[in-house]
Amino acid sequence: MDTSFALPVSALDAVLPQLDRCARHGLPAARRVDFALQSRPKLTESNPALGGNVLATAGRVGEHAGKVRVTRIAGWPLCTRCLRTRRWWLLVASVCFWGGLALLLGAIVARIVAGQSAVLGIPMISGFVLAIAAPAPFVLASLARITRARTSDDGHAVLVHDAHPEFVAQVRATVDRLPQHPG
Repeated sequence: MDTSFALPVSALDAVLPQLDRCARHGLPAARRVDFALQSRPKLTESNPALGGNVLATAGRVGEHAGKVRVTRIAGWPLCTRCLRTRRWWLLVASVCFWGGLALLLGAIVARIVAGQSAVLGIPMISGFVLAIAAPAPFVLASLARITRARTSDDGHAVLVHDAHPEFVAQVRATVDRLPQHPG
């Protein structure tokens, strides 16, 4: 059951303080977080591989920057499960990055001290791979991934993908209580 919905950006400041449920699990909020969301606009150029020169790439970057909409979120509720998931992935990212660097530098120092050895290639390559892989768990720990939210292409709404029914009901009830402004 897909319970995705759009929350108007104009109502965020009034709605978010009223919410006490997590968007992902529907559990009571344990903490409120501030972050920024951005839209994922579609670009008009059909095949980026065909425009491999610097000017075409700069044009695509400029087009993307012009279409991206960023929304600042203040006080989004997260439950203990979301906080635990976020901490876990940040820990994994940290271990991968710093552990990978330690393995890589340790192998380099051991090679300098002990001389050339084929065995030192294993920790050196392992450290390099771990350090390179560190962004993957870091992305999984991002608040946009945890909350399943993003800004709509036009920047007028926050889209929450597959939100928990209790969260949706609470948002709708809060929006219904807001005074309507003509305009």
